[in-house]
Amino acid sequence: MDDKFMLRANELAKKRIGFVSPNPAVGAVIVKGDFVIAEGFHRKAGEDHAEVVAIKNMMKKSGIVSVDIDKSLFRNAVLYVTLEPCSHYGKTGPCAEAIVKAGFRKVCIGTVDPFAKVNGSGIKFLRDNGVKVEICKTGSDLEKDIRLLNQPFFKWALTGMPYVVLKAGMTMDGKIATNSGESKWISSETSRKAARLERSKCDAVLLGSGTVEADDCELAAHGKYKNKNLLRVVIDNKLQLNLGKKVFRDENVFVACSLLASKKNRNRFDAAEIPFKSFGKDSVSIKKLLKYLGGRGVQSVFVEGGSSVHGSFHDAALKDNTLVDRLQFYMAPKLFGGLSSLPVIGGEGVSKLKKTLDFKNLQCSSLGEDLLIEAELNLY
Repeated sequence: MDDKFMLRANELAKKRIGFVSPNPAVGAVIVKGDFVIAEGFHRKAGEDHAEVVAIKNMMKKSGIVSVDIDKSLFRNAVLYVTLEPCSHYGKTGPCAEAIVKAGFRKVCIGTVDPFAKVNGSGIKFLRDNGVKVEICKTGSDLEKDIRLLNQPFFKWALTGMPYVVLKAGMTMDGKIATNSGESKWISSETSRKAARLERSKCDAVLLGSGTVEADDCELAAHGKYKNKNLLRVVIDNKLQLNLGKKVFRDENVFVACSLLASKKNRNRFDAAEIPFKSFGKDSVSIKKLLKYLGGRGVQSVFVEGGSSVHGSFHDAALKDNTLVDRLQFYMAPKLFGGLSSLPVIGGEGVSKLKKTLDFKNLQCSSLGEDLLIEAELNLY
């Protein structure tokens, strides 16, 4: 295996991050000698996978318009693909079968697909049909980069739960509002634009009723993702929110409540055809909510807080650290001070140092005058 070709395939996969869920982002290149002669990447769910796109692109370059594959084109070629080819029928046919039909004698794979319907069966099918298969070494830098690209898919495939990002705009002393409740704007416009794009990559954005009430935020997808149907998830324990808020503007919304919600309020939400569900007696169980979302195929959740919601996720993660996976904190060069100004993480918190969550892979980058601080709790 030549790493440079796998790196190229991974670069192609990056082009569709945020567009292909519930599928993973995958890239493929076809190589002859020391040259890439065709490329492909998966554009969106329901369309051809990367391997098939690369095969079709090579046929087009060769002037072949027939649906029949000319095996002489592929016999001396090597296919590089970032993820194990699928071996089952879904919205498209099995890629492993298409590879065999094309006549490839060798396939290089970035990493095994953990999805239960694949998970080694694609590799087995290829080998059983005489195709030589090489796989990136587990734990190598290249294999890690490939896995990092699709962390939401990997977590969902392995656990059935969505990948959770906690995001906040905050001061250097960890505050998200002054002692009078003022919060617009702590971070810069540059930071807010970057955060909106990060949100837009995810399947769902989540916040609490307090933030909805105070900010009447749209929580729309932005930039190149602006046409994406981003699911808006609101935690509203008692279903007390005003239904004229912008988050309720269309059907891409879901409300998590508790049994404290009155019959009157439940009837109000039912009449407005706003979907809701109870996830606890007195408050919303974060774990139950995430399991529910994962069961609906939601693979990534961008949590925008504020303090109470972040505190709920943090407290839940202290009991089960698989419930939070990544932090994205946009830190402005400001100080609020004061015991009554709002901290980024509310809730109960920790009583002993040894119980804290240990994040890793800390990264800091500049966004104008602000800092973006990122860290991971889990890698899949």
